[in-house]
Amino acid sequence: MFDVSTWEMLVVCLITLIVVGPHRLPRVIYTLGLWASKLRTCCLDLNRQFQREALVEEVQQLRQRLEQARNDTERSLLDTVDIDRDYRQPRAVATSALGDAPVRNGVEMNQQPFSNGSTCQTPILTRVAVGRAAVNGVTYQSDGVVALISDRASTLLALASDFTQGRIIAIAPGLAASQTPESWTVVDASPLRIEGWLGDFRIESAMTETNASHLLTADIIMDLSTHPLLARLVHPPGYLHADASVMPSDLAAQAGELVGTFEKPRYFAYTAEICAHEIAGQTGCTRCLDVCGADAIRSEGALIRVEPHLCQGCSACTLACPTGALSVAQPRRFDLLERMNSVIDAREHPPSTLHVVAGGARPDCDANESLGSHAVLEVPVIAAFGEELWLAALARGVNRVELSPEARLPDDTRQLLDKRLAEIACITEAMGLGQDVISIGSARHKYEHEPGIAMVQHMFNEPLVLSQDSRKRELLNAALRRWQEALMPGDQQPLALPVGSPIGGISVDLQACVMCSVCAHSCPTASIRYGENEHAARLELAEANCIQCGLCERLCPENAITLQPRLASVAQRYRWQPLNEVALATCDACGSSHMPVTLLDSMIAKLASATGAADIERQFRRCPACRHGQ
Repeated sequence: MFDVSTWEMLVVCLITLIVVGPHRLPRVIYTLGLWASKLRTCCLDLNRQFQREALVEEVQQLRQRLEQARNDTERSLLDTVDIDRDYRQPRAVATSALGDAPVRNGVEMNQQPFSNGSTCQTPILTRVAVGRAAVNGVTYQSDGVVALISDRASTLLALASDFTQGRIIAIAPGLAASQTPESWTVVDASPLRIEGWLGDFRIESAMTETNASHLLTADIIMDLSTHPLLARLVHPPGYLHADASVMPSDLAAQAGELVGTFEKPRYFAYTAEICAHEIAGQTGCTRCLDVCGADAIRSEGALIRVEPHLCQGCSACTLACPTGALSVAQPRRFDLLERMNSVIDAREHPPSTLHVVAGGARPDCDANESLGSHAVLEVPVIAAFGEELWLAALARGVNRVELSPEARLPDDTRQLLDKRLAEIACITEAMGLGQDVISIGSARHKYEHEPGIAMVQHMFNEPLVLSQDSRKRELLNAALRRWQEALMPGDQQPLALPVGSPIGGISVDLQACVMCSVCAHSCPTASIRYGENEHAARLELAEANCIQCGLCERLCPENAITLQPRLASVAQRYRWQPLNEVALATCDACGSSHMPVTLLDSMIAKLASATGAADIERQFRRCPACRHGQ
């Protein structure tokens, strides 16, 4: 900033020496050094004070924003339990059955799908008639560009006489253009990765000579590799895998059917407001990502994204989703509930067994059982009829629910069904209904009426009180509450459930918890709430809302929270229960309450070794108003 030369500095030193004299010069230099040190210390203290004030203000603003976000979440969360709501009062439910499959532009939407080799046999593609536009669905436009891929060139050469029409891209290591038809585009490379769907496939391969990456696009994939390049349970539309036993002419015919404009339904509905996937950068619920056989679900920040072109309606994600953020678009959960009520109401007494059949399956009835005591409910796929509807059927007086899945149920979906059945079996057994009251197919063990069933067989003749926009959790809790009030009344010990169950609560280590309220602000279902009165801070849990996502457990800075998969009693589950309560610290200046004592002590202890700890403690023991001099 100042440009001072050596000569100028020398002149200043000489003048100083003449003025103060050679004997007083050391004392003057020492005094100047002391004042410079004091000035530096004052500047540093002032800087630290400014930083502390800014930090306190930032923390206060952060808490206000978190509180506002929590309030917004509570307002938008449609499936939280209304503690004061009485689900026992009956309400008339419409008895209209599900309509026939819609006809769009003259094309019936429930026609048989094209076979794509996947294990999910829901309707996949419907051809859109020429000259007509697709309506309200997911569309595919295929120009018929076929990519033949294999890990052996000889496999593709065997198809040369059958694939002579249209544009053909052949990809295999060691494949030469001189060996193939002139119309083929030949790529001597090893296929590495495939992404996309019918009309929009991207194929990445490694060139044989240079090992360089090569990217191609195609409308249809014919994968003749020894092992399919797409290792998925459910392949995307337009991807066909075949082995050497398939006739080349059949492959060519299948490829020819996949040219034109196609449409399929948008099978899912996503409500982002109640998704518990991520909070504050911490991953919470990943149940839908773990079970999607089509690999159609991706994590995108705090939310998830479902690619509609890959989703084929297997509905495993909706079965796994604990909040109902992912649900079947058509028929909706409420539509299935109405249909079930219609089937039950069509009889004078509730049927002993409700057979839920999917994908054209046939109900498994024993010859010795009376057909008049059975009712059949058809659903598109078995996973669309989840545990909330199983329990709703029992809450209507049905003695038994038997599930008949579609013929080629994906393995992941079957495993998820078995897991859900095991969880519900723990509940039904504790209620005296038996373990096999809900089962898949004929997986029964000489089923007999349990005492609990005999007692309430004709007790529940009215449907549950629910609105059309009721979420999955609300239906689940309504059905559970009806059964609990009938068979497990009063304040009983919680029933332990398997790890991973979406039903449960949390326990808080009172010695470790400092009442920082991070858990309340991070809970995606507003199951935990933090509140203060004039003298104390209180942490509470609404267990009926808890989905066991684990966010509170992972975000707790003191590791004071543990998940507890369980079914609490009616007296505990459907009202706010205290988790912790501590007194509020009072301001040293004005005497007003401003933060929990445990939180204040924790903050002071963690800053005890910091520079200026005494001043920091003095500031923390004052309320925000006094810290700012108000």
